[in-house]
Amino acid sequence: MAIIQKVVISKFRGFSNAEFEMGNQITVIAGQNGTQKTTLLGLLSQPFSLTNHEKMKDAKPLCGGNYRSSFAEKFKLSTNYDTPNSHEWSLYLHDESEPFVLESIARDRSTGQIRFWKKGDRRQGSGYIHLPVIYLSLKRLVPIGEDTKLQESENVQLTLDEKKLYQELHNEILISLDKIDHADYLESPDKATLGVNTDYYDWMQNSAGQDNAGKIILALLSFKRLKEEYKDYYKGGLLVIDEIDATMYPASQNKLLVVLRKYASRLSIQIVFTTHSLSLLEKACNLQKELSINEATKNQVNVLFLEKIDKNIIINSNTSYETIKNRLNVSLREERNIKLNVFTEDKEAILFTKKLLGTKSNKLKFINITMPCSSLIDLSYRKVPSFSFPESLIIIDGDVRNDNQNKNKIKKQKTFYYYPASNRQKELLPNYYIILVKLMNYGKIYIETIQNNYASQNINMKEFVETDTMQKNGLYNKKVN
Repeated sequence: MAIIQKVVISKFRGFSNAEFEMGNQITVIAGQNGTQKTTLLGLLSQPFSLTNHEKMKDAKPLCGGNYRSSFAEKFKLSTNYDTPNSHEWSLYLHDESEPFVLESIARDRSTGQIRFWKKGDRRQGSGYIHLPVIYLSLKRLVPIGEDTKLQESENVQLTLDEKKLYQELHNEILISLDKIDHADYLESPDKATLGVNTDYYDWMQNSAGQDNAGKIILALLSFKRLKEEYKDYYKGGLLVIDEIDATMYPASQNKLLVVLRKYASRLSIQIVFTTHSLSLLEKACNLQKELSINEATKNQVNVLFLEKIDKNIIINSNTSYETIKNRLNVSLREERNIKLNVFTEDKEAILFTKKLLGTKSNKLKFINITMPCSSLIDLSYRKVPSFSFPESLIIIDGDVRNDNQNKNKIKKQKTFYYYPASNRQKELLPNYYIILVKLMNYGKIYIETIQNNYASQNINMKEFVETDTMQKNGLYNKKVN
């Protein structure tokens, strides 16, 4: 069940007018360092809390803390740049007709501190969405051996069924054949986890991978307990994990993804995590592609790839694994003959675009197939990778604006560009040119590198910005901004 269906970030640090859909079950966030992945986790989890829930307000998660996302875990706010009214974002929830809009307001005007609250509503408790959230920050990764205050605790007692499920999931995720004798609940000011004891080692010898897996399993067991104890009030929740792959080897990361998807369905929770793991990203991208074929499952998993372009953070959806891999690796390439695939519905669109762009059209590869407009739209609408942004462009006749059904399908897709209908050609020609030139410059597609998807560090961002060709042909009399 999708608790959050869509997110629109009007303004928040590097994000500006960014929009993306959430996976109904799993949302994976990837990107190079400095692309504000943890900030995005904070935006998603910040307003969720059981603090004021009529029935569940006293419930505590087994993994420690409360069913709310601690402000300090996610945000280190700058008094110079994080100022009141400089943040606004909207969460579109599955059972609400209007979005839940949040903004930054002054907490203490004398110090410049801010807080985030529901826009236009200052009533006590109105700033929260009354659903449980568990946020697993990097603090969970403090090794057991380095936490000198960690000790066995009786504060939390697992049921026999919970202990049995923990042992099963532990061995499934870590691909272990160890027979677990028992698991101890461990607690310190910085950690709450389960420690494994076998017939030849105890919890003090647990690996960091076991500790990380134990923390995540405890989070799943927490939602399971909520569902069982408050069955008339439980409506799902949000599990958010920063750098989920840390301390786990690739095969275990992939097993963990399988487990998380299974329990996202069983417990009606939406799971969001960040990762740099290429193995996990390949698994997630393949799963997203596989699920997208079926209408019933196409939105279950969504992989988001974040990139910094100039000072802005761009959120890309439906990015192929090859694109992500090469951009994370910041691969280098001397050859500059890689072209972007372009699909059109007829040869007139090809001729028009080539004539308009001149030599710049050499960076485009026009695919020699004839397909009706409706077929091109349907392939992209179904998120078939080769027909989805940023893998290709689709240029269609501007007359599609008169077809409401197809117009609605492509309304918010970034793959499509219209070439002007005959009666509006003179009016739209300059804008069409600018769109294509800017696309080859500053857009999310890097023309020089799209085919093998090497990193943007290799792009000469000024290469296409000149508009001399357009000006010489009398098409436009202004510089491209």
